[in-house]
Amino acid sequence: MHAIRESNTMKLEEVFEQTHKLPTIPKVVQELIDSFSKDDIDIETIAKKISLDQVITAKVLRLANSAHFGASRQIASVNEAVVVLGFNTVRTLVVASGVTGAFITTPGFDRKRFWKHSLRVATLAKWLSKHAKYNGEIAFTTGMIHSIGEMLIHIVAPELAAKIDQYVENGAADRVALETNNIGFDYVMVGEELARRWNFPIEIQMAVKYQNIPNDQQPSSKLSHLLHLALLLTQNEKNSADVQKLAASLPALSLDALALDIETLNAQLIEIKDLTCGMEEMMG
Repeated sequence: MHAIRESNTMKLEEVFEQTHKLPTIPKVVQELIDSFSKDDIDIETIAKKISLDQVITAKVLRLANSAHFGASRQIASVNEAVVVLGFNTVRTLVVASGVTGAFITTPGFDRKRFWKHSLRVATLAKWLSKHAKYNGEIAFTTGMIHSIGEMLIHIVAPELAAKIDQYVENGAADRVALETNNIGFDYVMVGEELARRWNFPIEIQMAVKYQNIPNDQQPSSKLSHLLHLALLLTQNEKNSADVQKLAASLPALSLDALALDIETLNAQLIEIKDLTCGMEEMMG
């Protein structure tokens, strides 16, 4: 079923054995990822470390001064960004810019389109988290990395990945099924393993794993349901501008898991049309 090539499939370990092709993130980004799981964070020390990375500092300051964040004054340093925007927001900016900068450019892969989609999912996950009373920065970060496995597959098997993209674009088959049948694993499995290797909190790793099947996760996770709803909204808003149709497309089990009232959500879904994350500059 859906065989695109006749050669043998790969093993997941083989992807991660190709270390020269694996994305790497700056040490300070890794430290910030680690800090998601810690309560006692030395913010001042971390801000100093961020400042030592000129590329990330430039990105953070450009984003911090963008209209989206509406800072009351010009932010001139990472320390100021932490004071004005808060540590959690700055951490999200640094982790997002570190992750987007980690992947090499792959011929035939529309990197800008990929990150645009990821940012939309992240933005909607954060918007939903506000209504579900969940940590918005963690929801955003999870949305940003939910399909990094797809990008990694493009790096290690570019021709096959491009063919799979064509099939998915034409609506011929589901991406997970195509990748499993032709590669031996799918983008979700690769993404979960990469999130593990980058030491993202287990909650984020599991949300990546269960993004398409949140009801299978035991015990149930708010984050997995948030990500799932954000994915559905992103997918369905392309096909329908009708807010009521959008609301009707959301699964009751996920809404229940997040204690989201469909009527209230329905009334507020109009907001998502004008929702932008203000971080599009990272997609270059």
